[in-house]
Amino acid sequence: MYLLLTILDHVDQPERAIRRLREFGIPEPLVVRARSAEATLSAEVPVFAGLRGLVLGADEDRLILVSLLSGVSAEEVERLVQRVQLEMDADDPPMGRLVALPVIGAPLHRRG
Repeated sequence: MYLLLTILDHVDQPERAIRRLREFGIPEPLVVRARSAEATLSAEVPVFAGLRGLVLGADEDRLILVSLLSGVSAEEVERLVQRVQLEMDADDPPMGRLVALPVIGAPLHRRG
């Protein structure tokens, strides 16, 4: 099983990214809104407020699309990540970054 993380550079286009993942057979993602450490510190801790001006884009949120992909080999996942990343890089501007992490999960025992 693999955890696929798609880190979007532009929060205004999640539907385009989700559509692309579907085209490649990647399951429906969970969408997570994220902030950089600099943005969080500058908003929450007044002494770090100066960081906001030092970091380009520190105030911008990011979207992370999280999907679980099971039943595929490491080679298949590597090829898939490379193909999707090529498509994302071809966008103008580039869409973001895709990474895959192997995970260990206990089997689900659902009651019928």
